[in-house]
Amino acid sequence: MKFVTAITGLILFGGMAMAKDVTAQIKVNGMTCGSCAVSVKRALIGTKGVKSADVSVEKGLATVVYDSGQVKEQQLRDAIKKTGFQAEPPKETR
Repeated sequence: MKFVTAITGLILFGGMAMAKDVTAQIKVNGMTCGSCAVSVKRALIGTKGVKSADVSVEKGLATVVYDSGQVKEQQLRDAIKKTGFQAEPPKETR
């Protein structure tokens, strides 16, 4: 039984080791004031796995630090869209 417990612990902690903090910059369209930025920031911070979010109305940009093992960038874009603002799709990398 101890062996099974040890293996389970290794698997769980091994999965955590593979997850990493990622910073994403997401272009947000439609924000016109500070209240807009606050709404977007609250939605992002309320998303499981998000460590921090900074939203700039002037730049039309959300900078988000998140745990890639708990949330994916598309989920962040979806959270922004739920606030009524448009999150631009990620740029394709070649």
